Parts: sequence; C-alpha cells; structure tokens
Amino acid sequence: ISKVLKSSGNPQGLATGVLYNPWLSILKQGRGTLAHQDIWSLFDQVLLSRVWLDQSAPGFYFKFAQIHQTNAMVENSGRYRGYPMRTWDGNNYRGGFSDHFPSYIVVLKPVNH
Repeated sequence: ISKVLKSSGNPQGLATGVLYNPWLSILKQGRGTLAHQDIWSLFDQVLLSRVWLDQSAPGFYFKFAQIHQTNAMVENSGRYRGYPMRTWDGNNYRGGFSDHFPSYIVVLKPVNH
C-alpha cells in the first residue's frame, strides 16, 4: 500500500499525491485486525488525502482510526487466545462473528452556532 498507492504514516507535510495511512502507527504497536501464526495484519484500511486532515477547512475532517474489539469478539482460551472469534473453524460452527476485527475511521464536522 505504501509504495503502490503512495501512502505515509506521517500526517504532517504530506506531499501532493501522497495519502495518509493512519493504520501504520497501529500496526507498529503490534495491533491488527487478524492474525496468522501470531503475526497481526490489517487488511481493511482507509487512506486519506490531505484535505481530510485540515480541521480548519469547512466540512468533515478525519479525527482517528480504530479497530473495534470487544471481549465477546475475542478467543479467550486455547491456541488462538487473543485472536478474533471465528464463526467457523473448518466444518465446526464456533458462533463467533468473523476471522478479523472491524476497522473504522471517525470523521467530524464542526457545528457553528
């Protein structure tokens, strides 16, 4: 993503045509949305152009990126402890929600009174 789409994890001073990737700092913290062999990845990402980072501009602006992870969504024991609770494990129904945690961004819009 960084090379092909020209993205950066640093929101300061983005060059023209370079996108901001807020997920890079999350990955550097060792967090992600899915894990394989104890290595976390983040498949679902939102990249932002410079205009989304200007909080003084009219309209919406980017506030933060987050991985949604509640206790009910996490394996709490066994080999995959800490991983997302899957719905299926092969032909075994597990009752979980997915093989990865949802990711989202929050955008805000100033309200003038």
